[in-house]
Amino acid sequence: MNRVRTLFILNIILFFTFVCPIKAIEVIRDTELEQFTDDILNVLLFSSNLEAEDVNVYFINSNQVNAFVTGGKNIFINTELIIKAEDYREYAAVIAHELAHILGGHVFRTSEELVNISNKAMPIYLLGIIGLITGASEAGFAGVMVGQAAVTDTFTYYSRTQEATADQKAVSILCNSMIDASYLSSFLEKLETTTSNTQTKAENYRSTHPLPSDRISWIQLALKNNEKCNYEIDMELEKRFNLIKAKLFGFTHSYDETKAVYKLNNNQGLYANAVSSYLNGEHDKAIEYLEILIENSNSNPYFKEIIGEIYFMKRNYEEAIYFQTNALNNLGFEDDLYTMMLGNYLLSSEKKEEIYDSIYYLKKSIQLNRMNAYSWYLLARSYALIDDISLANYATAVA
Repeated sequence: MNRVRTLFILNIILFFTFVCPIKAIEVIRDTELEQFTDDILNVLLFSSNLEAEDVNVYFINSNQVNAFVTGGKNIFINTELIIKAEDYREYAAVIAHELAHILGGHVFRTSEELVNISNKAMPIYLLGIIGLITGASEAGFAGVMVGQAAVTDTFTYYSRTQEATADQKAVSILCNSMIDASYLSSFLEKLETTTSNTQTKAENYRSTHPLPSDRISWIQLALKNNEKCNYEIDMELEKRFNLIKAKLFGFTHSYDETKAVYKLNNNQGLYANAVSSYLNGEHDKAIEYLEILIENSNSNPYFKEIIGEIYFMKRNYEEAIYFQTNALNNLGFEDDLYTMMLGNYLLSSEKKEEIYDSIYYLKKSIQLNRMNAYSWYLLARSYALIDDISLANYATAVA
């Protein structure tokens, strides 16, 4: 019976997986985005027993506005969600909602609830299977479908309840963190416009998420219990967030879209167009925009990282090393990506003394993040260039 129940649960999970098109996800990494998100997490978790370093945040390159959690305190955020957020407080509100799921143990409880639901639906489901085996195909098929529907409807109700609980908890997290929680409802208002245009009543009935309009009502109710939550904006966070949005837009949207949305009359516009021009192969134009940005903000490491990357693509390794070294010095914290990139630039120069320097930085990158497979690969190449084959083989094996 346990095996049958396990197979039944697997069937439920597969059902929920295949009701939507399956696409391979592309997880991206960006130090500027990661650091900003970590800063937001630290603010949101200040009065919690959970530490920011205990939460793993992954960014998915997708034009869908979405975020979700999985087991092991993992949060996944789509790039388009960040772009669509008009204010850093809307982004913080989404993170607060996902943290509410983690703090509430919702992923673990969902697994338990699936087992509980399957126990209740199993007799109907098995009667349907018996009907099919004994030749009563119509009754048997009906039994299977009723069992499936019972599971679907029960799980849908349970999941919606979790979403409502997470929204209310998110309001509390935001208010305790001195962030205006009304921005959770303002972000949902954007989703409501999209949902009302694309989702039919039947689709909403089967959706595991309540309608945005329902969620907004619950959030407004929770806000009444947190009347002193209209905190002022943090202009420094807003400035950083707008630059990140501009960069992401340039990376994920077309060259023509970027030019249409972002003009060259401020730092955000220069940043977006620098990234977009770089990806469009217009390296000199990208460098021109980045030089203006660096002149405007010489201590910003992220402008220097991108211009270094462009020089690397132009095979000007001396300039790439110069700008990446400066970026690393301006960063103010240790980072495996920036350290790896400097190691890569030093390695590419193929000067023997710089190969030894590349080994130093690549080993440091791995110390910071042993899961950085590309650092291991580059380290293997570095060892091979100095004829240390045993260490090259070891690094290759780990990578």
